[in-house]
Amino acid sequence: MNKIELLAPAGSMESLIAAINNGADAIYLGGNKFSARAYASNFDNETMMKAVDYAHSYNVKVYVTINTILKQSELKEALKYAGYLYEIGVDAIIIQDLGLVKLIRDVYPDFELHASTQMTIHNAEGALYFREKGMQRIVLSRELTVDEIKYISKDLGIETEIFVHGALCVCYSGQCLMSSMIGGRSGNRGRCAQPCRMQYTLKGENFGERKAYLLSPKDTCFIDDMDAIIKSGTSSLKVEGRMKKPEYVAGVTRNYRKAIDKVLVNTKFDLQRGRQELAQLFNREGFAKAYLYKNVGKDMMSYNYPKNTGVYIGQVSNSGEVKLESSVSLGDGIRFNDDGFTLSKILNNNNEVKEAFKGETVKLFPTGGYKKGYKLYKMSDKKLYDELNDDLKPYKRKINLTGEIEFKVNAPLCIKAKYNKKEYRVYGEMVEEATNKPLTRERVEEALRKSGEIPYKFDKIIFDVFDDGFIRISSINNLRRELFEKILKEEISSYRRKRTEGTIKEYNAKCQENLGYIYSCITKDQLKALLEDDKAQNIALDIFFSRQKHALNKNDLKNLYETSKDKNIYLKVPSIIKQEFNSIVKIIDELKSYIKGIITSNAGIIKIYKDKLFIIGDYKLNIFNKEAAGFYAQDVDIPFLSLELNRKEIKELMKHTNCNMGINIYGKTELMISEYCPMGSTFGNKSSKKECSGVCMKDNFKLIDRMNESFTVLGDNSCRSYILNSISTNLIDEMEELKSFNISNFRVDFKDESYDEVKDVLNQITRKAKNENNKYTKGHYKRGVE
Repeated sequence: MNKIELLAPAGSMESLIAAINNGADAIYLGGNKFSARAYASNFDNETMMKAVDYAHSYNVKVYVTINTILKQSELKEALKYAGYLYEIGVDAIIIQDLGLVKLIRDVYPDFELHASTQMTIHNAEGALYFREKGMQRIVLSRELTVDEIKYISKDLGIETEIFVHGALCVCYSGQCLMSSMIGGRSGNRGRCAQPCRMQYTLKGENFGERKAYLLSPKDTCFIDDMDAIIKSGTSSLKVEGRMKKPEYVAGVTRNYRKAIDKVLVNTKFDLQRGRQELAQLFNREGFAKAYLYKNVGKDMMSYNYPKNTGVYIGQVSNSGEVKLESSVSLGDGIRFNDDGFTLSKILNNNNEVKEAFKGETVKLFPTGGYKKGYKLYKMSDKKLYDELNDDLKPYKRKINLTGEIEFKVNAPLCIKAKYNKKEYRVYGEMVEEATNKPLTRERVEEALRKSGEIPYKFDKIIFDVFDDGFIRISSINNLRRELFEKILKEEISSYRRKRTEGTIKEYNAKCQENLGYIYSCITKDQLKALLEDDKAQNIALDIFFSRQKHALNKNDLKNLYETSKDKNIYLKVPSIIKQEFNSIVKIIDELKSYIKGIITSNAGIIKIYKDKLFIIGDYKLNIFNKEAAGFYAQDVDIPFLSLELNRKEIKELMKHTNCNMGINIYGKTELMISEYCPMGSTFGNKSSKKECSGVCMKDNFKLIDRMNESFTVLGDNSCRSYILNSISTNLIDEMEELKSFNISNFRVDFKDESYDEVKDVLNQITRKAKNENNKYTKGHYKRGVE
């Protein structure tokens, strides 16, 4: 069976130490810039070097996250930072921005790059595409099943990494614009405000409404599935948690280390105890297997409580006592509703005890806050946390070495050891003839077996020579330290690199097309309005929303081709394509003779059709800078810019590129794309064991937030859900300025608009109607994101 890496998070030096002490093979962490966990403690340059050296002293790899999209003005600094990481010996960078990918490939061609989950790589062709672009490892989207992971990892032989434990985003990572568009805090820039953890009301015109934490998934836990996961051929098992406490990192890492070793080397592991410990460390109404076995329903959601739930310990009876469902001890943190207390006294049969166990009936103090009927939860386990706190000590974990000793009278004391196929040897003071009492082997061994603040220790000592002689014990201690420090210094320095910088190259760009306006639509009414406008020459049909009323289909596209020869017809292809990939390829091939090209941001589709069809790159490509535009411009005919750029940033980017770029000037932004369907899960009783009941085809649904903003929810042909912004972005009044920036391609994107609303927007473009700003937003055009 393949060797597999356990990859642990580190938001601080304590977490890094905790992970290494508990058997992590690799650590991932962020610097104080360009990290998708901007609010974690993270590491400045000095601490980063210490962290890298500490990990490398244990042969533990270090991957640094530069997994945000970068503005044009940030590229130079990000590349310089990558150079620093290269120099201090970081093993790989986990990266999202394709502009920085291109620059690092040019300047540091031997620096290993891992494609972040923020790149939304979720099908085999997408994984192949980015491997061909120089990504050594692909961090797969969390939405893949075990069979899909196996196909990409084992069957195609691609090095992959998957998340096995921790918080789960309800939206595909890298595709979420909800926090960005609602509050200006971009998930793509590491500043997500987690709107998914808020309460929402899902309202149907016919089905009624339900209020709950409808977008809040349980945390992922694959501890029971290690055998299947390891057999899938994936290379690395990743624990989420850079924002979590060091004790959490310690506990989760040790349990997954044991679970992996149970499969690989048949060591013992109490799985039930492991599950309990993981739940105590953090859970949201239990755990889910995410999408590992196509679980896409309500079973994976924490509808009632979006934060750590704790472990249920029982319900308060009429007498104020609790029959325990789980053990408790003094110092534990107890929760009821949104309040809580630290357990200071336990009465069992009126006897004061330090701890009580499952099945016992006890009274817990202080009693002032909770009442009869209240459910109590243990939020923190003092005994567990005290135990895990011991794992935060530096150099607790030791690497065992065999020492060979020459203790020869009238010769210098010599200590030898082999490590990583190298032999190390040090010489100390002369061993003298014993004038009184010679040193015993046991006394010399005792001194040699000490370790201290260093990773190594002797677990076995061989005396090549041992005479009756004498030397000061302090001399033995000093020589032992000298040997260990020599090994440590050489190990650390072996990872260091010199910056031999390559030359930044220019791309050969395809993007020289000026199409003007490109309109997309999903319903027959929208298409009807477009056909009534003579100036709407470029029309893209999205035929993948057949669950919507009056949805367009293949025949509509073919009929349009036959009846409107003056129109240029495009096919809008989904951003997310998983199990239906081959069927969508068949649809594209069937329609090739009817269309001028396709609109997509799906890397797998781009890989297949880059030399066969005209491709318009959708805004979900997350193009934020000139180099990212150039990356895609090799394969995409018109790359469209990210919706998160402001006017100043658009202008700056366009100064530096010779590409004819595009920008969306109208449409309801796709805030989230999810495999989870809130409609079927809420009103159709959809769980992981029940099939879809097609609720989205029977009603129109809105998701309403606490500010009473209303977001349309759509379901596509593959049962994927889309949450649209509550208000359309409209930059029609900024057209002249955008043209002055040398932008020549403009998308007008219709999704849930009526015939009349489409006509109104078309009239605004032709200046027959005014853009009434109170109906629209300018998105990030004026404000931008941090």
